[in-house]
Amino acid sequence: ALLFVAPDGAEQRVTVHTGGVLSVAADSARIVTGGDDGKVVATNAKGESETLATDAKHRWIDRIAVGPDAVAWSAGKQAFVRTAKGETKSLDLPSSVGGLAFSPKGLRLAVAHYGGVTLWFPNAQAAPEMFAWKGSHLDVMFSPDGKFLVTTMQESTLHGWRLADAKDMRMSGYSAKVRSMAWTADGKSLATSGSE
Repeated sequence: ALLFVAPDGAEQRVTVHTGGVLSVAADSARIVTGGDDGKVVATNAKGESETLATDAKHRWIDRIAVGPDAVAWSAGKQAFVRTAKGETKSLDLPSSVGGLAFSPKGLRLAVAHYGGVTLWFPNAQAAPEMFAWKGSHLDVMFSPDGKFLVTTMQESTLHGWRLADAKDMRMSGYSAKVRSMAWTADGKSLATSGSE
């Protein structure tokens, strides 16, 4: 269930899945959730819910991402995108999806998985582009200017790529696995967990 709390403290609970909520993403208009019931559900500020997709095999919806004109989710070794027009497209991957992120501009999706990141334009006929690096990539994020791509890994490290030339970089030395990261407002620095 989702819990909405009004400025006056009034609470509203909205049941959106028959089981647990496994993944969440939001924009200014809605909260999109993925559940162990195999559904992707969008809920607005009034608590009104709409099922955007139901996995044909009723697999868990592991990851969710919300872009300017689309919603993405994963189930097992597949990533899906639903466009603003209601079209759904899918991409098969070599392993389970670790993370999803839309580029700041346009409909380009980064999909983290074992062995690297796949960049996919769901509306284009071009083949997806692979940025390879050994290991299990658990989450992915674009820089605010769209020039860099950074992943958290199973090891206590980050890995990144400059998109213009695919030059990669590694940031190690963390005392624990990096579980969260965010760019500063100016987009010049990356803040992470994983160390004191």
